[in-house]
Amino acid sequence: MKKGIAVFLSVLLMLSLAACGSADQNDTLVWYLGGTNSTLSEEKKPEDLFAGVQDTINPAQIYSSLTYTEEMLYGCYTVNDLEKDVKAVRKDIPFEDVTFDNGSFSVSTLPVSVCFGAAYVCNPLTNYNYSTLETVTNVQVAALSFATADDIGHVPCTYEVNGNQIVFREIQGEENIQDGTVNADTLGATFQFTFSLSGPYLTLSRGDATLELCAYAFTENVDSELELSAYSLPDSALVANLDYFQCSDIWNFAIKRNNEYFSRSAYKITDTGLFTIYLEDGYASEPSEPIVQQFAYIAQSDASAFGSDIRLILLDGNKQYFYTDSLVGREKRELQEYGGEIGEMSDEEIEAIAEKRSDLFDDLAEAFREQGIAVTINRGTGEIAMDASVLFSGDSAAITEEGKALLNQFLNAYTSIIFNEEYDGFIEKTLVEGHTAPLANSTYESGLPLSTERANAVKAYCLSQDFGANTERLAASLEAVGLSNSKPVYNADGEVDTEACRRVSFRFIVQA
Repeated sequence: MKKGIAVFLSVLLMLSLAACGSADQNDTLVWYLGGTNSTLSEEKKPEDLFAGVQDTINPAQIYSSLTYTEEMLYGCYTVNDLEKDVKAVRKDIPFEDVTFDNGSFSVSTLPVSVCFGAAYVCNPLTNYNYSTLETVTNVQVAALSFATADDIGHVPCTYEVNGNQIVFREIQGEENIQDGTVNADTLGATFQFTFSLSGPYLTLSRGDATLELCAYAFTENVDSELELSAYSLPDSALVANLDYFQCSDIWNFAIKRNNEYFSRSAYKITDTGLFTIYLEDGYASEPSEPIVQQFAYIAQSDASAFGSDIRLILLDGNKQYFYTDSLVGREKRELQEYGGEIGEMSDEEIEAIAEKRSDLFDDLAEAFREQGIAVTINRGTGEIAMDASVLFSGDSAAITEEGKALLNQFLNAYTSIIFNEEYDGFIEKTLVEGHTAPLANSTYESGLPLSTERANAVKAYCLSQDFGANTERLAASLEAVGLSNSKPVYNADGEVDTEACRRVSFRFIVQA
């Protein structure tokens, strides 16, 4: 099965700006993505950037020692060609009689596709069934697709992972899902498999039968080229401070969490599980040597009929780097956290808001950079943060003269962007948030008074006449809130950064 996938993909993913795939002398399938960013005139093919790079890790060794969780399996896996390969499954994989909620059927002992996770269960693979499962939060859900004698049958399930074993339990009717909760008393047929992951492949075994499935984006079921759309989770460790990267036949870019862009980015992917990143930090004042790092990977692919984004978990044997967030996912969390009514909004509408927010971050970052303003932008959390040690002295809530000078600069730049013609009316409110560090001897209650006092002090200064800008429009939207130690800042290693936690941040909330 794997060899057949490799033969097909070597034809499908021919050389382009976005991706190319070919088999090397060891029959390893290789994809190259990126290379020349749209901002660069100097053209470089991605395969040239990786010339001479030696492999430094063994993906198989990393996979063998990995402790799997249910979240690692998110995404859609399937046979390479649903029309052709299901026929082979009917021939080579044993069948068994199973009693389901809607009757007894003879089905293949191994599924021909599996969609893991609430965000992935309703798609073309399942004929867009199971939209109700998208609301489930109390258990992990999946949709199994089994071959029958002349069709494919779909089964909604819960699933649990224990070591290299995975257990699915049939959800007997979507009416047994209420308010995002699956009724555990209505679970039916049980399926248990041994599994392994390797790059884009999920291998399932039961008894003497084994079937290799592949992340949907890598299969013949997709007409478009390979695309990466990988955003980091807010508390994940980062690769070279990389927050997210997009790579398609239209554009290629990589952005740090602090909003700085890498000048060039490229990626080499093999079907044996090796993922190599190439980054050039050419926009820095002192250009450095390219960053080249290697990881094992797990691909999380959706199942779109028109194209399929790939998200990634990168593994180096010590840390796990979760690039599994999405632009829409980030925006939904932001809107929901601050009371946005998104129930009637489509993903396309939310994505449009998120893209405009991204443009606003770019414009703000450029304005701050031009004026040399010392703030930290965190694209993952949506914060624009100031170091509390600059604004205040010790444990005081009185703003220092240095802090007032910083706020003067910041407020003039900030209001010049958010109130210009392009973004006028886009922002509903601006929050001034006070934060403390989560020290071992501190609690939320102990840090709340100081964080609140500092947020209120900064708000009061923003609405004074001291910084020289018209405060009337800002006054209508500015709110202060103390958050104590409830929102820690994580460094690039995914660990709490105590110093960075002590901050006052500005966060703009957009109109939903």
